[in-house]
Amino acid sequence: MRLALHLALLRGAAWIAPRGQREEWLAEWRSELWYVWQACDRDASHGKAHVTAFCLGSFKDAMWLRRNNTSPAARGTSPLQCVSFLAVLAALSLFLAVRLPGPRDPILPSFDRAGRDLVMVTPDGHSAAATPTVLFEEYRSLTKSMQRVFTGLAFYRPIQTQVRMTQRQTSELSVALASTNLFDLLDIPVSSAPDAGKRERTAVLILNETAWRRHFHSDPHIVGQVLEVDGREALVGGIIPADAWRPPGRMDAWLLQDEPDGAAKGFVVAKVRASARHLQRGRWRVSIPNKDGGSDGFDCAPLDQRQPLIAFLFVILVACLILPATTSLSLGEYPATGCSPPWAKRLRRWIFLAIKIAFLLVIVYCGSFDLAYFSSVGIQTHAMLWGCVFGFRWALIDQRRRCPVCLRMLTNPARIGRPSQNLLAWYGTELICVRGHGLLHVPEITTSWSGTQRWLYLDHSWSNLFS
Repeated sequence: MRLALHLALLRGAAWIAPRGQREEWLAEWRSELWYVWQACDRDASHGKAHVTAFCLGSFKDAMWLRRNNTSPAARGTSPLQCVSFLAVLAALSLFLAVRLPGPRDPILPSFDRAGRDLVMVTPDGHSAAATPTVLFEEYRSLTKSMQRVFTGLAFYRPIQTQVRMTQRQTSELSVALASTNLFDLLDIPVSSAPDAGKRERTAVLILNETAWRRHFHSDPHIVGQVLEVDGREALVGGIIPADAWRPPGRMDAWLLQDEPDGAAKGFVVAKVRASARHLQRGRWRVSIPNKDGGSDGFDCAPLDQRQPLIAFLFVILVACLILPATTSLSLGEYPATGCSPPWAKRLRRWIFLAIKIAFLLVIVYCGSFDLAYFSSVGIQTHAMLWGCVFGFRWALIDQRRRCPVCLRMLTNPARIGRPSQNLLAWYGTELICVRGHGLLHVPEITTSWSGTQRWLYLDHSWSNLFS
């Protein structure tokens, strides 16, 4: 039984080995396992744990064989494979950014004139898209004091609550307790329920299309029904498309009431008057009097902010300043010799690096919006910054480990010299291009005469060894 378990470990490690050498590799390890097993039977001091440790070592050997395999089927990662992988990731992140309603709004150009007149109002020092920050009393004060600047203001507060659909079925939804003018302010058309006029005292519930399909099974007769939301009756007044909601927060439904609960903080959306549209160029500030005789300041940020690319360029600049602390910016020394390729082939190396960086920027830019949509908006800036830092770091490390002629990954690392002989001899690691274009010498210890990696072109007389 134990022998079968050890053989299973070897078979599992064999899947890591290259396909063309898998059978031969497994046969060698199985024969060695037989000798190790017999040795343990003869010598009682070596228990079965010794055999297990031997089998676990096969995983390390299989990984080494795959990493340093020089068979024609796996001669280093080609530049096409690298670019294709990055292109797939970039296309996937861009597809999600375009399909998801949250990332799509700031990325794609907007042709919605009404959306450009909307602003998010927050107290001084708070982000316009992070968490609820405005009390309902402050919202009412803004409504009374800012009529010359805004044509209207709306309030909503997200909560997690139970929605009872039938006597037996209950779902927990993200519901926004909102003022009744919210959708009129956002210019989102909502068809009213057939009997909405007969139930004037009943709060109106507006459903998100996604929640309608997921929790109500796309019931076409849901509009007009009365549900129990947070312990109160609510009439389903309509369904809006998932991409129609532009303000912060992901909502499954909106409970429209004349007086939303003002005990907690919420979001405030306002529409700017035509006479004040010149303020829409960026963030601006308004003040309202408070009860203490002073004034409270509020920031107004355009809801339709089409400037994420400018912020991303600043993040790239910061990432470039951080990058030297994480890795060396030098790509090494590539001295020209009689065996050097023409300048057109040498230019391909820089084009390849530019393509990698371009795909990485798309992945980080769109991926940060995708990540913020599925988690928290506050993580977006950090995802952009550290995505750029680690993306640039990977691009440089990957570029340094590639042949400057064929752009394939260098293989077969060999340690040369000793640390004690570094003064008179060379000490470091030597990698080789499996197509015979040259050798890369990477110093293990930085010295004044060997501070960075150095490439050595090989002439055509070496080609027979790599055919």
